[in-house]
Amino acid sequence: MYATKVSDRVYIVDTYALGQPGTVGAYLVKGPKPTLVDCGYASSYGNVLEGLAEAGTMPSDVRYVVPTHVHLDHAGAAGRLLKEMPNAQVIAHEKSVPHLVDPTRLIESSTKVFGVDVMKLYGLPDPIPPDRITAVGEEASLDLGDGLSATLIHTPGHAPHQISVVLDRTRAMFTADAVGIVYPGMSALIPTTPPPSFNPADLVETIGNLRQTKPAELLVPHFGARKDVDWVFERTTELVQMWVEEVKGLWKEGMSLDEATGAMLAEVSRDAGMADLPIYAQVSVRTSVMGIIHYLEKNF
Repeated sequence: MYATKVSDRVYIVDTYALGQPGTVGAYLVKGPKPTLVDCGYASSYGNVLEGLAEAGTMPSDVRYVVPTHVHLDHAGAAGRLLKEMPNAQVIAHEKSVPHLVDPTRLIESSTKVFGVDVMKLYGLPDPIPPDRITAVGEEASLDLGDGLSATLIHTPGHAPHQISVVLDRTRAMFTADAVGIVYPGMSALIPTTPPPSFNPADLVETIGNLRQTKPAELLVPHFGARKDVDWVFERTTELVQMWVEEVKGLWKEGMSLDEATGAMLAEVSRDAGMADLPIYAQVSVRTSVMGIIHYLEKNF
């Protein structure tokens, strides 16, 4: 099963990233103007189409595709999906538009982080024609039809071009990576602090701003609907600040990326009560440590 109903009009579409369920989710908002929030890796686009079909939505029905930011697990499949969605318009932050139109620099940056072999597994994003993209800034409203509208909010920190989306009537919030990862079956939260543009001060401020909107639930890409809104916000804020200080200490001691990752993996394992973390959780920890070290190298 690729699509699971989480509320009256919202489905989570499990993209089965690299064949693994419960790691990368997209969200479908049904109605007169079906809207897809995030879309997974390029290699997962077929799974997204399967999810839409299970939810009773044809690709030609989709009116909006909202990649919350251009990281490959959120926007990688957008270009391929648009070829199946002739009536869809991409809604994205203005800073992300150049990377969607020409993903060359994004591919180069991602390849430096993940390596050529992993990039082959993720798939490369296809360019998107400029006339199929509508850029938004700090805040924008989107009419989804049938009395439902959404507010798009600029939420930097994880990435400078990230947006989160709030359904105005239900107060459900599509968080993007403004909050940490809580994988199914794992109680521990993992901060999402990847290279190359993680900024802890911006992320903490973003979380504070999102809390002020008083969401009723959080629809998290990694992974699922969360009713424990305050805990997710508080734990993300706490761990972002804690991880930056801890990794900074390890970095000043001269530890390598692998050594610092090992230290943080041990911490997450203790928090989760698990001797061995799943490989996808290990990758998330390593990527977050890498982002913090990149931030430290630029600023200290």
